[in-house]
Amino acid sequence: MKRRHDRLMLFLGVLVLFTVGAVVYTGVSIFNKTTRSYRERIIVNASKLAAEQVDGDKIDSWLEQGADEEYGDTAIVLESILNNTPYIQYLYVYQIKEDGCHVVFDFDTSSSELEKYDELPEVMANSLGEVIPFDPSFEKYVPTLLSGGNMDIIESNDTYGWLLTQYEPILDSDGNCKAYVGCDISMLGINDYVKNYVKQVGVIAIIFCLGCMIIAARLSTVARKADETDMLIAQRDRDKELLRELIEAFAKVVDLKDSYTRGHSVRVAVYTKMLAEELGYDEEEVEKFYNIALLHDIGKVGIPDSVLNKPGKLTDEEFDLIKSHAARGYEVLKNISLMPEIAVGAQSHHERPDGRGYPNGLKGDEIPRVAQILAVADCFDAMYSDRPYRSRMNFDKAVSIIKDVSGTQLAPDVVDAFLRLVEKGKFRAKDDHGGGSMESIENIRNK
Repeated sequence: MKRRHDRLMLFLGVLVLFTVGAVVYTGVSIFNKTTRSYRERIIVNASKLAAEQVDGDKIDSWLEQGADEEYGDTAIVLESILNNTPYIQYLYVYQIKEDGCHVVFDFDTSSSELEKYDELPEVMANSLGEVIPFDPSFEKYVPTLLSGGNMDIIESNDTYGWLLTQYEPILDSDGNCKAYVGCDISMLGINDYVKNYVKQVGVIAIIFCLGCMIIAARLSTVARKADETDMLIAQRDRDKELLRELIEAFAKVVDLKDSYTRGHSVRVAVYTKMLAEELGYDEEEVEKFYNIALLHDIGKVGIPDSVLNKPGKLTDEEFDLIKSHAARGYEVLKNISLMPEIAVGAQSHHERPDGRGYPNGLKGDEIPRVAQILAVADCFDAMYSDRPYRSRMNFDKAVSIIKDVSGTQLAPDVVDAFLRLVEKGKFRAKDDHGGGSMESIENIRNK
């Protein structure tokens, strides 16, 4: 029996370590993929915009006769694109010939956003008409460029830094390629984000592993004494309490990370419990829904603090990171065998009946029941709680918004249960005497 117990403990230990490793790997992969996709969009749009500013019919004239007034105006526009596009490190226009790259436009390194990186090289602009020999690593792209063909994005990591490069052809009035806009976007900073993410997840992983090992030890002890029914029941009750304590501890860790939503997880869990009771679920289901709600935002531990607690407007890249907390939370919780459903709340609490939610765009009854209930609790608390950038919303206004989005963002029968509880005097805070913000919220999904 003891040998079987030891094997079980070893198996559970390996399983927990594998799960933590998978979570870290998945989080890093999602971040890298999201960041790369965002910066690829930037570089494609910037290079196309720059190419539209250059008159292809004037390139030969500039190279042969020198700059004129139109050349100077074009240079100002191109430099503005360089300085005002995030992460762009280099922008230049070259005419590609057999003997090398003939410089049409070039600019000094001047992106202030990247100055904090010591490894950013200082590069001085080349002059109009200067010929730059082909680098050996560039030779394989020369035939395509000489023929005026289109190029895929190139990734490089050399003396000029870790770059993604896009070459956009500049055409004359006859449709002939006269030169290329070269646009290099820096990938610096990604490694810093990844290091911070791994550190934060490492702390959570240690707590998680210890908790899982404690639970595993308790369960294995129960397994050895399964013939003693009373002891088994008592042990399960203690394990249930331990699981509750661990879940509450994790919920506090999540709320401590996000300064904007301190105490949010516990409040949402209490609201979820109230709604489940009103909808007629039994005590065991209500308790399960409460635990699921406590960990619905655990995926936020993988979001960089600089994004999660950013006071201003988020960029598209940052908002995609925020939205990824649902998928991250599912990856963290999906292998907890004591409560398999616990991952459902984290994954699906931002799904909507009209199919416009995330991460999977589920509709109507495709959304798990606990997630439907959790969504109402989550949305209400997002509005009816104080944030550093605004006070809580007026209670009646928050209730009105919940009612208005019934059937689109929120499940109708859960909203009806919420409204019944409001009529019974529930949900309103004891210190609420009719005040609160009347400021509109663009979308209650964005907390």
